[in-house]
Amino acid sequence: MSGIEVIGMIAAVIGIIDGASKLYDSISNSRKLPEAFREVAQRLPLVRDTLQTTEGRLHLQKFDGDKDTYAAIKPTIESCKDRAERLRNILQEVVGQPDDSRLARYRLAVRRLGKESKVEELMRGMLEDVQLLGANQAVKGVGEDKVNEITSAIQALAKVPSSVSDGGGSVFNYQGTGDQINNTGSGTQNINKGKGQQYIGHTISFGV
Repeated sequence: MSGIEVIGMIAAVIGIIDGASKLYDSISNSRKLPEAFREVAQRLPLVRDTLQTTEGRLHLQKFDGDKDTYAAIKPTIESCKDRAERLRNILQEVVGQPDDSRLARYRLAVRRLGKESKVEELMRGMLEDVQLLGANQAVKGVGEDKVNEITSAIQALAKVPSSVSDGGGSVFNYQGTGDQINNTGSGTQNINKGKGQQYIGHTISFGV
């Protein structure tokens, strides 16, 4: 793994973050999305700036750094890239919906991809990734002040309300005009929408 390859990877992550920022800008006025979206968007510049600073330091080294060092930081950059891509993809799903449907689409995406794909979890992971890069003594990506800023951002993000409930209950979204009838238990569900009486039983005998 060479320095120029690492720089190329970092540049790719920066490009993905720029794309995610533009997607968020297009829905920043939405009142239907959780607070976590805004908190995540506010921290995208910090991740981008840390990556860009690290990229600049590597340029100054003229790609002559220790190859073992580059190999060691490659998994961290790949991890950051994976999270950035997932964040961008989720934002793309949300942006493509009418405002009233965006929250429901986001929740469906998280349930499909797993709770680690919540926007705040993805951002927390990205911050931890760039924190590792910044603290790497061989790369010397950023100074102590920036590392402390990242640490503070991670702590602040941990206090943000979850964008999707972690409860075990079922959530149903329905936009039709008729009744929504859901059975979340294991037993039989019996529905009577008529005016007559409803008799429930395995065996029913009526007298003549």
